[in-house]
Amino acid sequence: MQDDRYKVLGDLYNRIFVTQSSSQGLTVDYYVWNRIFSGLPKGYQLPDMAVYTFLPHK
Repeated sequence: MQDDRYKVLGDLYNRIFVTQSSSQGLTVDYYVWNRIFSGLPKGYQLPDMAVYTFLPHK
């Protein structure tokens, strides 16, 4: 059951985003986000600017 997961504040994971913003009250699944974070290369941030620069912008 998904509701049994341990929830934490989403702000704990702001460090992986280039643009960090607070989302007060937003909770995320601790297990899922720790798996995501542990699988990223050291210093990696979203969006990946090396890829982002090649995307078409409107």
